[in-house]
Amino acid sequence: MALTKITSGVVANEYGSATGLNVANSAASVDWNSSAIFTITPNEAVTLTFTDYKPGMVKAIVATGAGGSGALTFPIQAIDLAGTEFDNTSGVKNFIQIICTSDSGNGEFFYTITQPST
Repeated sequence: MALTKITSGVVANEYGSATGLNVANSAASVDWNSSAIFTITPNEAVTLTFTDYKPGMVKAIVATGAGGSGALTFPIQAIDLAGTEFDNTSGVKNFIQIICTSDSGNGEFFYTITQPST
């Protein structure tokens, strides 16, 4: 049996890329097949939607606070495990980790939000 080595050049974007989320009409779509990490700096209240997800997929969103009225709203199917709020203080990094646990209906997701200790 031959030894096979998998390199980063052959894995899908889902496993090795970071993508900025585009906000249009106060909404941003997170396509779970397009990237491993998503970034956003919300200058307004933004509602997130999820597409192309399967159970077991895990994604990260790095949301940088912009100050002002920026906020993030998750789909109703997303359950907050820790109760930590998105911190919109200018420059604060929010690390959001989300896992999909079901793709039936509109899916089921669990997420946590953390910020670096100061």
